[in-house]
Amino acid sequence: MKLRKGVVVFLVLLIIILIVGFDYLYIYQPRKQRIEQLDKDIQITAQKIEQGKQIAARLGPLKEEYAALKEKLSFLEVMLPKEKEIPDLLVMIQDTMDEFKVDFTNFTPQNISWEKERIYGKMPISMNLTANYFDLIGYLDRIENLPRIIDVQSLNISKGGRDTNKLNISINMLTYVLRKEGSP
Repeated sequence: MKLRKGVVVFLVLLIIILIVGFDYLYIYQPRKQRIEQLDKDIQITAQKIEQGKQIAARLGPLKEEYAALKEKLSFLEVMLPKEKEIPDLLVMIQDTMDEFKVDFTNFTPQNISWEKERIYGKMPISMNLTANYFDLIGYLDRIENLPRIIDVQSLNISKGGRDTNKLNISINMLTYVLRKEGSP
């Protein structure tokens, strides 16, 4: 059975069209889609690399800032007593009273108030005392030079009655207490 030349050409063209169609549908199109997906992935990766480079460029200054903040924190840990050190601080304040001719009628440390998201709390201390002017100045100077932070919030002075040499003094102070590690 001999096929005519036209039929053979038609069959060859049909086979070529089928091979090209198969190649286009099952090989070319999936690879084209995969190439487009890989191009998108490359763009996303390039953006992430650029962001990483920007972060890396800021790393040096951030390390310096971190070191400075750690140094400040270590300074604050020295200046701010921890809760367990409060009795020692109160003893220091009272020992300072004994160095000067100061008569205390009231010395009242109060509860610590903790502020949210702060590493420290505030402990108010109120006291009433009687002293002459120079002893008061010496006492306040000594309080100022204690190794802990103590802020005098208010100071009221009135004449001490008939004895003009003595003054009645009312002082409200704040000391700051470092929060325990792990406490909210």
